[in-house]
Amino acid sequence: MKDFKTIETKKIQTKSAQQKTPLEMASAYLANRMRTVLEMKEYLQNKGCTNKEITYVIDELKELKYLDDYYYAVRYFEYNHGKNRGSLRAIRELEEKGVDGETIKNAYEDYVYENSIDEFAEALNLARKELYYMKEDGSGRVIRRELDEKLMAKIARKLERSGFQNEHIYRVLGELRK
Repeated sequence: MKDFKTIETKKIQTKSAQQKTPLEMASAYLANRMRTVLEMKEYLQNKGCTNKEITYVIDELKELKYLDDYYYAVRYFEYNHGKNRGSLRAIRELEEKGVDGETIKNAYEDYVYENSIDEFAEALNLARKELYYMKEDGSGRVIRRELDEKLMAKIARKLERSGFQNEHIYRVLGELRK
């Protein structure tokens, strides 16, 4: 038990000649935005903390609910939804940030259920923005572009880049053809 007290109070020399404890460094790292456990671990390793210090700090932050990969994933899905992105992109980015697959799956299912998300409708809306545009002569008229293979491919690529599932992309393209 004494080791944890020394970890909490031990000062680590930083480049700016200021001394901070590992917990203070972690708190400063969390000040701007939420982080995943893996991001925090890598940050503390880069700051020269020992594995024992890192484990203590991460456990402490988890207990205080400052580090929570599930909550982070739910908020990440919310952020992506606000940016008109599909779930596949969010899932890929969360995996890159070190969130495990089961946590991602649970967070996604909960987010979709709680917010009644319909990814097909969102993909269709995004595609329609590509298909229609407003005339720039000040009349406010909306013009529909000619739906040819080139435009269809452009829409499909945009939806894929945005992280929508293939099944939704194919359904959207079918709807646009109607």
